[in-house]
Amino acid sequence: MKVRNFFKRAAVVLMGVVCAVSIAACSGDSGKGGDVAATYMTSSATYLDAIAWYSNSDTMLVTRDDGTYELYFKQDIFGTTDPGMKGEKTIIYFGTYTSEASADGDASHLDLALSAPTRIYFEQHGKAFGREPISINVMLDTANWTDNMTTVAFPEGSEDGAADFLTKYGQEISMTVEDPSLYPEDTALSYRIVTMSVDSLDITGA
Repeated sequence: MKVRNFFKRAAVVLMGVVCAVSIAACSGDSGKGGDVAATYMTSSATYLDAIAWYSNSDTMLVTRDDGTYELYFKQDIFGTTDPGMKGEKTIIYFGTYTSEASADGDASHLDLALSAPTRIYFEQHGKAFGREPISINVMLDTANWTDNMTTVAFPEGSEDGAADFLTKYGQEISMTVEDPSLYPEDTALSYRIVTMSVDSLDITGA
């Protein structure tokens, strides 16, 4: 029961992040998008047996009516025998997208093509990431880049940290989503991500 309730809270937190970033963190050039057209989600959870921790990952795609998107990755890691939050990570990719009827023939599906992002926002806290190349509590934002961020992301140096961060971690993504508005007769449908062309949206610094 406690695990189930945590996952529910994690989804609520992700929605809160969407609202907060849309209002505040997007004050750069990527924050002037249109109205939200749709929101699609998927979640997964794993048990890290060696250390008795749970990891919950939520992915949310927000599409806007001006052809822009925000793609959110939220990871929460928490203990069981060693209770408490061990790590929180939020990554947001901003870019443009196109959509068309799905090639799979399902009337409730859309195929989306997401361009390589023009902005990436990254934030993490907690000891769970201590063995990753980016291991500290940190915030990185390619729209508001600083020399300190370059030192964290590229310890060996970079001429243009923000551009190199986008080049290293930004990629085009194809996605199939389920959209109930396309087939309202089926009340069991939900706004969800069905398939995605990448295995993970995580950034570790590797």
